[in-house]
Amino acid sequence: MREGYEYVEKTFSLKGLTEFIGEHPEYMSVVSFNVDQPDSGIYYGADTPRAQGAMSNLFLLMEYERQILADEINPNEEVNIEDIQRFFLPQISENAHNSSIELLQTKSEDGKLTLDEAVAAMIASNGLAIADYVWFRLGEEKIKSLMTSLDLETTQPPLPFSGLYLSIQPTVSDTSEAYTNSEVIQLATKLKNDDAFNTEMKSLFEEERLNLSFIQEKDALAEFPQTTAMEMATLMAQLQKEELISVDVSKAVKEKMKWVFGGEAIKRSFSNYGAIYDNRMGMLSGIDFGTSIYDGHTSAQAVFFDQLPVAFFIHLSANHMQEDYQQRLIWDPALYETTIKEIQKNN
Repeated sequence: MREGYEYVEKTFSLKGLTEFIGEHPEYMSVVSFNVDQPDSGIYYGADTPRAQGAMSNLFLLMEYERQILADEINPNEEVNIEDIQRFFLPQISENAHNSSIELLQTKSEDGKLTLDEAVAAMIASNGLAIADYVWFRLGEEKIKSLMTSLDLETTQPPLPFSGLYLSIQPTVSDTSEAYTNSEVIQLATKLKNDDAFNTEMKSLFEEERLNLSFIQEKDALAEFPQTTAMEMATLMAQLQKEELISVDVSKAVKEKMKWVFGGEAIKRSFSNYGAIYDNRMGMLSGIDFGTSIYDGHTSAQAVFFDQLPVAFFIHLSANHMQEDYQQRLIWDPALYETTIKEIQKNN
C-alpha cells in the first residue's frame, strides 16, 4: 500500500503532477493536439503500448452504432438488468459497477430497459458488466471485423472483462502461462451461460477477490488488450471530424461520449466535450475531444497513467486528478506549456 508514497506529497497540484509526468515516462503516455494543427501537439510516450481498460468501450460503441445504422440491431430491444449482473465479479471495479446499476435502475421499469440505455450507461459509468453484456450482444466476429477495418497497428480487439479477470485469478486459471484470447472468451461465456459456475465464481471472488496482491494486480494490466495513446488520439481526431466509419456513426458516437457535458464546470470551459475515462488498480486513463470556449480550438487527446505505484494511484484516483488534468490540458494554455517544458526538461 505504500508503493510510490514518495510521489504523493509532491503531486497535490497540477504543477506537481506535470513534474511527475516529465520525470516518469515509464508510467505515462500523453498525446494532445489541435485537430487542425496536429504537427504542434504533445506526443509523449505516444507509441508505447498501454492497457486499454475501458477505452475499449469506444470500439463497442462504434460497432453498436454501425449495427444500428445497418439495421442489424434494434436499439429499443429489451434488456434485463439481471442479465447484465451475471457478468459482475464481486470486488472488481465494484464502485463503477454499482454506479452503472444505479444509473440503469433510474432508467428502467421493473428491471427492464432498452439496449440503447444500457450502451449509454456503459460509456458514462464504465461498468465492466455492461461492457461484457454489450460485447456478447454485438458478437465476437463483428467486433473483429470492425477492428480489422480500422487498420490499427498496435491496438488489440477488446475482450470480455470478466474473462480477463477470471484468467488472472490463480485459483481459477493456470497463471504460469499467458492466456489466449479464446480462453478469455470461453471463461466469460461459461460465466454467462453456466449457472453453477456463475454462482461458484461470485462466491470465490467475494471470499478471495483475485487472490493477488495489489502490485500483482497492477502488473497484470500488461497482459490485458493493449493500445497506444497515438492510435486512440488519432481516433478521437477522426471522430471529431466525423470521419470514423461514417458521418452518421461518428455523430452517434460523439453524442454518447458527451455524457460528461452536462456539468457546469465543463460548460464553463468547453463549447463541446466528450470523453471516456477509466479508473482501476494501477491505471487511470482517458480519451477525449473538446473545443475550448476561450479560443475556439478543438483538441483530440489520449492520456494514460499506466501500472502506477499503488499508493500514488490511490492518491490520484481519490482526487480525480487525471480527469482534471486531461480537461484542463485543452483549455488551459499555461498547463499545456508547463507539460511541454517538464517533458523537454527531463527527456
